[in-house]
Amino acid sequence: MKEFELIGKAKELLKTDRSDVIVGIDDDCALVDVGLKLALTTDCLHEKTDFPKGIKPEEIGHLALAVNLSDLAGCGAKPLFFLYTITLSDKWIDYFERILKGMKDLADKYDVAIVGGDTDFGDELHISGFAIGKAERFVGRDGAEVGDKVCITGLLGKAQLSLEQLMNGLGRDEIAYPDSLFKPEPRVEEGLRIAKHANAMTDISDSLAISLHQIAKASGVGIKIYEDRIPLDHLTRFVDYEKALELFLYSGGDYELTFTSKKSEYIEIGEVVEGEGVWIAMRDGRVEEVEFRGYIHI
Repeated sequence: MKEFELIGKAKELLKTDRSDVIVGIDDDCALVDVGLKLALTTDCLHEKTDFPKGIKPEEIGHLALAVNLSDLAGCGAKPLFFLYTITLSDKWIDYFERILKGMKDLADKYDVAIVGGDTDFGDELHISGFAIGKAERFVGRDGAEVGDKVCITGLLGKAQLSLEQLMNGLGRDEIAYPDSLFKPEPRVEEGLRIAKHANAMTDISDSLAISLHQIAKASGVGIKIYEDRIPLDHLTRFVDYEKALELFLYSGGDYELTFTSKKSEYIEIGEVVEGEGVWIAMRDGRVEEVEFRGYIHI
């Protein structure tokens, strides 16, 4: 997957040994210590690859902030400040205020101050955001311990299912989970609570499979999940069982969190084991490798 190859190159090229940089590239957020530990993250969205057909301007603004707050949540950081850079094409200029309103409504919900931005013009709508949070206890991907339980904060696959329904001709009022697709909610409060006991954590933006692989690799452990612990009823109402399992494991856009801890909380789906990689124990006794794949930024 090209995105992760590029991230690896950036990590190698931009590595630093400064004492005030605690965590650099290759986690949900960077962590710097300037007398106060600050979590820093940035994310960008493009019209052609990130905004589904029928999305409202307010939802675009919401999404631009939500993807950054989700990264902060994945580290257990409380969001404080946000800055944006927006490139407007001609068709979006008249919707500028509505985009900002959607951003402001979500910011107000989590007491985030939008403290600046830059506006430009181009051929495609593009929004890049930069968020700053405070980490009382920063939880990265690298702390998972053998014996930890593997948990997730909510049901997965809803956004991708809804996107596929939309692409197959259903209207936004007919798809299964429109809020999951158009207005996903970052798990800010959950991240702060989980950070008090989690050993490793990350948000699930690209897929559960990718997130678990990132934790396993960073922590030098293996992860084993169990088919019979994976809830699929919310998906099998719309697709067959095999498709539902595929959506749960390999689709993105749900913005839930996955974490490892000695404490079981939310939905427990597996455990941290010795070894490497991510594996799934099937109901029939087979153990299969979970592939490293998910949402691809085209």
